Formats: sequence, C-alpha cells, structure tokens
Amino acid sequence: MNEVQRKIGAEFYEAKERLGLLTTGDPGAGDKIQVTDTFIVSAARKVDKKIKSYPKLKEFLSSARRGARKLKIIGQQARHKVRLSAARRRKKGSLEHKTISLEDIVLKTSENPVVSIIIPAFNKFEYTVACLHSIATRVPQTIPFEVIVVDNASNDKTSSLSALKGLKYIRNKENLGFVGGCNVGASHAAGEYIVFLNNDTEVTPTWLSKLYETITKDKSIGLVGSKIVYPNGLLQEAGGIVFNDASGLNYGKFDQADAYQYNYVRDVDYCSGASIIISKKLFDKFGGFDKLYQPAYYEDTDLAFKVRKEGLRVVYQPESVVYHIEGGTAGTNINSGFKKYQSINQKKFIKRWRDVLQRDHVTPNDYYLGRDRFGNKLALVIEESVPKPDKDSGSVRMVAIIRSLQSLGYKVTFWPNDLTRQSPYTENLQQLGVEVAYGNVDFMQFSKHFAHYYDVVIMSRPEICAKYINVCRSLYVNAQLIYDTVDLHYVRLLRQADFEPQNAERLKELSKWYEILEKGLMERVDITLVVSSREIELLKEQGVNSPLAIVSNIHQINEQAYKNGFSDRKDIVFVGNYAHLPNGDAVRWFVRDIFPLIRKKNKDIRLHVVGSNMQENLASELKNVKGVVTHGFMSDKDLRALLKNSRIFVSPLRYGAGVKGKIGQSIEFGLPVVTTSIGAEGMYLENNKSCLIGDYAEEFAKAVITLYSDEKLWQTVRSNAKKVLEDNFSYEVARQNLKRILK
Repeated sequence: MNEVQRKIGAEFYEAKERLGLLTTGDPGAGDKIQVTDTFIVSAARKVDKKIKSYPKLKEFLSSARRGARKLKIIGQQARHKVRLSAARRRKKGSLEHKTISLEDIVLKTSENPVVSIIIPAFNKFEYTVACLHSIATRVPQTIPFEVIVVDNASNDKTSSLSALKGLKYIRNKENLGFVGGCNVGASHAAGEYIVFLNNDTEVTPTWLSKLYETITKDKSIGLVGSKIVYPNGLLQEAGGIVFNDASGLNYGKFDQADAYQYNYVRDVDYCSGASIIISKKLFDKFGGFDKLYQPAYYEDTDLAFKVRKEGLRVVYQPESVVYHIEGGTAGTNINSGFKKYQSINQKKFIKRWRDVLQRDHVTPNDYYLGRDRFGNKLALVIEESVPKPDKDSGSVRMVAIIRSLQSLGYKVTFWPNDLTRQSPYTENLQQLGVEVAYGNVDFMQFSKHFAHYYDVVIMSRPEICAKYINVCRSLYVNAQLIYDTVDLHYVRLLRQADFEPQNAERLKELSKWYEILEKGLMERVDITLVVSSREIELLKEQGVNSPLAIVSNIHQINEQAYKNGFSDRKDIVFVGNYAHLPNGDAVRWFVRDIFPLIRKKNKDIRLHVVGSNMQENLASELKNVKGVVTHGFMSDKDLRALLKNSRIFVSPLRYGAGVKGKIGQSIEFGLPVVTTSIGAEGMYLENNKSCLIGDYAEEFAKAVITLYSDEKLWQTVRSNAKKVLEDNFSYEVARQNLKRILK
C-alpha cells in the first residue's frame, strides 16, 4: 500500500510542477495538467477498494482528490486564457466584417416551409443583421424554410427588420428572454421542424442541411445540435456533458475546432440552444422551453433531458457549423445580467432531474466516458488507413465489423496508422458515429491517458499488430486484445511463388518470415480472427493452439438487382484492386489464355475490367485486346449499374488467400460466378452447384461459355449462390460471431 501512496503522491507533485509551464505561455500546459488530474483521479479510483481499512491512506487519497480537482480548475482556466490570448493574435474571424445594410439581404424563404428558423433578439441589431445575411448568402435552397425574428422589445434599430422582405418579424411588448422569445416564435412557426438560432451567430453552407438530414434519416433521433465555433476559429462546443452533480462542460471549449475528437456524430447529454433542430410536434408536446428557466440558461439542457425521456436520442452533428459570439447578447459575467441565471437555474435543474443524474450520468472526473452517451463499452480498432469500401473488399469488411461493434453497444475509436484525414472516407466513418484519429497525435500518449477505458482492441493485419502489440499488452489492461488477420499472408505468398519462378526463392523466404510473425502474434493476443473455416483447419493442422474465430466478409443481397434476369444481361466482368498482386495476375492470365478461347465460340462477349491502381504495363497490354473494355476506378453508382447488367462474374485467381470480397459483391448483384479453386476457397461455393470452377484455361473457358448460354443452369447457380451468401456472409452472421467472441 505504501507503493500506491508513493505513486499517487509522485503524480500529484509532478502536476504541481507543471503549473510553472503556464507562465511561459505554453498552449499545451493546461492540457498536460488536465491529463495529470485525470490520472490522479483514475489511480485513486482503482485503489479505493483496497484501502478502506487504511485510515491514513484514505485521508491522503481524499487530499489528493481535492487537490486534483483544484488543479483541474486552475489548469482549465490557464488553458483557456493561453489559447484565447493566442487566438486574439490571429487574423480577425468570421463575425468581424464590414457593416451590412438591410438592402444587402435577400431571404429566399418559402411559403410552404419544412423548417422554421427562429431567431430571438434583444438589441444587438448588427449581430442580427449579420446572422440574417449569412442565412441569405450561404444556405442553399434545397430545404424550404422560413425565418422568424422575435424582437424582445429591443430599443435599438432591431424594429427596422420588420421591413425586410421574406422575414417573419414578431415584436414582443416586453423582454421575455430567450425562453419566452423562442416559445413565441415557435407558436408562429409553419414548418414541420424548428431550428432555434442565436442572433449573435453566423451560419455555414452545410449548417441547415446537416441538421435536417440527421434528424430525418433516423426516427430514433429527437434533437440535433451544431458544432459551435468562436469567431477566431477555436471551438466553443462540440456537444455538452452534464455530470451527475448537474455541473456541465462544453466539450472541447477553446480547443482546435478541427481536432479529430470533435468531428464525429455523437449521442450527447445536450446541445446548446444557440443552434438546434427539433420537430415542432415534439416541441409543442413539451409546451416549448420550460418557463421554469426564464429568462434563460438550462432550458436547452432540460429540453434534451425531456427528449431522452421520450425514448429519443440527442445527437451532435459536427458538419453543421455556426460561428457564435458567446455572451454577445447575454454577456459573460455570471454575477450580473442574464448570465447570473446560469447558477440560479442549475439549482432548479438538479432538483427536477436528480434521480436521472445519479442513475445515468458520470462524475466530473470521467469526462472521457461522459462525452458520448452511446454506452460505456469502448472498442479501439487499429488499421493501416481509413477503410475505402469503394476500392477494396477488405475495407467493406472493416466497415461492416465497425457497424457490428456499434450494434453490440460499443462506441468505436478508429486509429489509422498513417493518421491521415482522407476525404470522403474519414468523414464517412465520422458520420457513422466513429471517432477517427488523425493529425499530430501520439498513440503512446493517447494510450497512457485513456487505455483503461477500453474494453476491446482490434489490430488488423500482421504489420499493424506487430507495431502496436507491445503498447496494447502493457497499457490496455482491461481490454480484450484481438488480432485480425484479414488473410493469412504467408499462405498467399507461398502460393504466389508457384507462379513467379523468377521470384520464387525471395517469396518463399518472405512467406517463412510472415509465418513466424503471424503465428507469434496469435500467441500474444487473446483471440485471432480469420475469415474462413478452411484457414482454421490449416492453422490447426500446422499446430496452432491459440484461440481462433471466424469473422468473414459481410454482404447484403441487392434484391432490386435480382429482378434483372438472364435476358436482361450481357457480357462478363472482373473487378479488383490491382495493387493486390493476385488480381493483376488473374486478369493477365484470363486475357492471354482464356478469353481468346471464349471469343472463338462467341465473338460478341465482352470483358469489362474494373478497378483502381492498374499497372501501366497491364493497362497497355489490355488496351489493344478486342472485346476488352477497361474502366479503371468506378464510382459505387456506376459499378452497381455495370454489375446489375452483366451476365457473369469471372474470378480467375491463381493464387491468394482468405475470402474474395468481389466474388461476394458479384453475388450480391445477381451474377453467377466462374472462378478457380483458389477463388472459391473460403466462400462455401460448390462446383456445378453455386459456381463453376476451372483451374486450367480450357476448363475455365468452357465453364464461361456454358454458363453464358444455358439460362436454366445460370438461374440455378445464381439462386444457390444467393443462399450461400445469406447463410454465411450476412451482417447478422458477423454480428453473432462477434458477440460470441467479445467478453
């Protein structure tokens, strides 16, 4: 126990020392203090149960906690001061611009709005005009909307807005505050949805569309809030956290707005009323913002709690961005003006929601858990880069694994080894609710601070697992460590050697190296994922005794494509990423040795070759071959159309390993498959039943010709293949497999 005491004491002493960094103006000093505080509290929590019988240590621990909390406040204040000071030295931001006249504003509002934008205002005429100008110039006409300004008895030029064309202007006889002004505006709203917007804001082009898309695409969502950014570009809020003592935290305040942890869709405790969307029906059901909180503060938090009480979600949407001058209307002094109601209304709030706060909300020391209401189960997935499902089957599988984890109640953090933000793939993951790391971040530092929160770590591919296993084994002490092979690399390389005699020795040596690496990794993790039962059989035959489980590729039948029958389709198609060497070899073999035999029998058959990263020499070789159409990379839309209208998918793979994602994709779209024994491996496909197999050129060509001309056989093969896909490669199969695997 003395060792525990020394450890906590040492950390606390180090934190105090770090306070000295603040005098240097180091923007990161506050963060370092915050991290130290988190460690102290975490360490204290871990040993708390062990020390109840040690009064002196208990006393010390309490002192450390009090000190940590004090240190946290000092650190936050210092961090905010340093960052704000730095921001002030920057170029002026979005809200600082030339005076705008009313003649410059043309509001293209609708007589039949879907969305009603409600802006309460009390004085600050210039702010309101700038806000309206941003709506007029930046919000596209894709969603019919109206704009309602509720004037809370302003004594400046705000009343002149009544002459603005396209604006619904309402003036109250007295200042009803934010609560009363919003409620009056809602009573005049004609839209199905209401957006509340502070008058000291400016909107961005995607602000409204992202709010609307998010709340309408999922019936479980009841309220959506925007990312709120200061004019200087620093973050004001990425959703709000409410702790079990009713204190709150604007997550990310004064941090960089583009930092990865603030840019994914999250379920949150509340979103600031500065920019939120809710259905009018639901808002009216609640009787609007509760007058208990007049004139302002905690009314938006109370609304979010009521939404959740209805069984609906409160969601933060980072791609809906507004610039906001915090306190531009109400001020920033909590002891005077409207701002004083912040502390007054907090007491009212905790009295109403005390039971919910104690049951569902974390302590102030657990902000990392509190920032996301999705659940307390956390999964970390590590891969080389963000998945690109339109380019390779491995990415399709990875996205499906992530979605399966989410369906099992896990909040997922995705850590790409290259830490590169790749549009649109990074954003696509973020919109799925996945936290995606990028930029100048360090895995070791991240792990030191947050590893103890994670329940599962999945390391995909041997190179990645080898790089991260030591850190994960030492720091992720509460997590189940999983190695995802994707395929057995050493098997693929050994098979490749048979078709490249000039490189055979090198490939065999490389295969042996990978075999040692992969099998060694299997012994160091809790469980290893493979993609087929054949790979489990092979590993067991080779003496591997560590735990193994199957999580294969994941596919979903496109029923619309299956409506296209035999006579609606023509030609044959191959799809692959040519950075993967077996695909290039397959196309070259098919075009040189197989396709000429097919064209002898049917000169009208064309081969469509699709995929990215094709080598120049292969592209040149295909260019002059009659009947071959090279497409290169195709968008999802175009590829789907091609697959839907093609008659046969060919996969002439001579070497490789794992399961073949493009074969699965072809079956999704109703194409029967002609392949090799290697191509069929792991896919549960049987020759002459759910596919045709040819391992030699003549055999392969005969299979294509037969299947292309025999409608009855064609129908039988594709029907059986569809059943194989449904039974072995569905989302539900993957989900159940993962459920059995995870602790």
